[in-house]
Amino acid sequence: MAATPLVPTALLESPSFQLERLRKRTRDEVEVALAKEHTGLREYWVLTCLVEESAASQTALCDLLAVDASDMVRLIDSLEKHGWVKRERDQKDRRRQIVAATKKGRTAQKKLREFVTEAEDRALDESTSKQLKHLRKLAKAIIALDVD
Repeated sequence: MAATPLVPTALLESPSFQLERLRKRTRDEVEVALAKEHTGLREYWVLTCLVEESAASQTALCDLLAVDASDMVRLIDSLEKHGWVKRERDQKDRRRQIVAATKKGRTAQKKLREFVTEAEDRALDESTSKQLKHLRKLAKAIIALDVD
């Protein structure tokens, strides 16, 4: 069996490499957990946004989640097939679609949130609670800079 090559120090010290490895590790674990419910991470993100905000335009969701408009349509189609969201025309602007979580969607989001949390915990199981606290704080700070 071939030995696994050592990761170069320059990569281990690179934030982009570190974040990509962290993203892959957590995303892979979460996607496996959500697949059991016939959904995925991006659908979970959209559903969570809708549950938290109660309604949003597709454009606002695209901007918030950095998702292409055509991908957002597919994500919402998938959520709609589950009965978790519904689309309605905006009464103020008929060109705009408003998407809202259904009661079934709110219930599903709570269940999915548990799966996501458990999967993230598994992916990061070697991290201490102090390390995770620092990771969350750093991530919030970076994301806040991007939103401003």
